[in-house]
Order: sequence, then C-alpha cells, then structure tokens
Amino acid sequence: MGLKDLAGIKSLNDLKELFGGGEKAKKKEQYREKVKEAVQDGKLSNSDMMELKSLRDDLEVTDAADDKTERRREIYNEAVSAQKDKGGITATGMHELAKIQKFLALRDDQVEKTKFQVTRLRVMTEIRKGNLPVVAPNNVALRDVALEPGEVPHFTMAVDILDQPSTRQAEGVALLPHRDYPDGEAAGHGLPQDGAKEMGEATLIITSRRLVLKTRGRLAAVKLGADARIFLYSDGLRLGRTVGNTLLRFRSRSDETAEIVGALLSALMK
Repeated sequence: MGLKDLAGIKSLNDLKELFGGGEKAKKKEQYREKVKEAVQDGKLSNSDMMELKSLRDDLEVTDAADDKTERRREIYNEAVSAQKDKGGITATGMHELAKIQKFLALRDDQVEKTKFQVTRLRVMTEIRKGNLPVVAPNNVALRDVALEPGEVPHFTMAVDILDQPSTRQAEGVALLPHRDYPDGEAAGHGLPQDGAKEMGEATLIITSRRLVLKTRGRLAAVKLGADARIFLYSDGLRLGRTVGNTLLRFRSRSDETAEIVGALLSALMK
C-alpha cells in the first residue's frame, strides 16, 4: 500500500474497501465461494461457467482470473484432490483440470508442482488399467543401453546408489512375482540409510525384463523374476545381494514415485 492508495480515501466505506472490508469485498468472497463449489468435483462444465458469469455480472465483481494467485492456486489444488479421490486421474480428468486452470488464468509455472504430481498420478492410473508407459527410443536415458530383442523400456528415473551391509530390520515391501502391489503399502517404509555408503548417482531404467542401472561408462542389470530380491520403500528400492544390499534412493521427492514403481514392477512381474 502506498500514498496513492491512501489519497483515494474519501469516506469510511473507502477505508473498509481498502482493507478488505465493505460490500464489494463481501460480494467478491461470495463469488469466490461459488467458484470453489463449482469445481469441488474436479470438473467445470459449460453450464457451471455460464452460471458463474451470470453471478459475476449480478454481483458486479471481476472474474476469478483477477483474484490473487494464492487463492486461485488453492481452488485448482482442491479440484486436483477431487480428481484423485475418484481413484486416479484419467485422460478426461486431465482435460477437466486443464479447463479449470484456464478458467482461473493460472500459468503452468504457477502450478508446476501440482501439475507434476498430476502427470505422475495419470501414469499410475494407466498402469493400474494395464496401459504401461513406454520410454521413447530417442530418450537420452537409453543412450548406450543395449536392449534385448523384444525388451521394452517402460520408465526411467534418477537415483542415488548406496551400499548398505545391513537393513537393521527395515525390510521394506517385497515385490514378488504374481503378487499385486497394494496402493500405499510402501508409505510407512523408509530406506535404511544409516551407515550406508554413498556410491554416486545413476539412471534407473525399468524395462519389461530388467532393472538397468546406468552410471558413467558402466551398466548393471537385475532380471525381473522369481530370483530377484527387490524391496520397495517410500523413497527408493533395495536390491538384496548375497552379502549386503544396494540401495537406490529416488532423487525425485514426489510421493507418487514409489507408487508408480510399485504398480509398474507388480504388473511386469505377473
């Protein structure tokens, strides 16, 4: 607030408007609540938009796009939560969220974190439906990686490699052949990192047949099958060795990463 704002004050009502009170602010709040109500199911229909326009004209307030970014982002996040509560985010759900984002005049960078989570949730929803993602052949993660005939790369991510002699009874969730991964099962498990030795960074490639670890100039792989000792945590994977363990800590801090990996490996190991 500056002197220019204060110069426009000619009455008590002007002062109330300036500090968020008064009839104008009440009308704006009424309109804002109607917008929240319209998107509470994660959708915004054409009839909803027409009703909101009519209400806006009746109240003589500006549209939602003129609201503060924080408030608009809050409404968008509520719509995302509504879509998640439906059991996942489908292609239709993505379309509806895009409409809401446009209606709220939110730029991608203003909801970047949420959109990243939405994209991962979309991937997870498709995996559960049996539609596995496929990494494009020109993806830089696949450079210098020789795939076997018929082998399909499904997912890539950046990880930190750690060497851990003992799990200290933090076993994680065993990913076994012919066993579904229950949603959220890894949430209560954290990688046993105490005493582990940092070994560097790598790219993890999940294919239809293997877990491939790509470091500078080196490749290592674990075949998916009955003999694989793979354990999932909320923040990474543990690969059991004859002696000791290799920990793969997800560099992504998204809560959905473990869920995607769990659902994907479960589908591939059936």
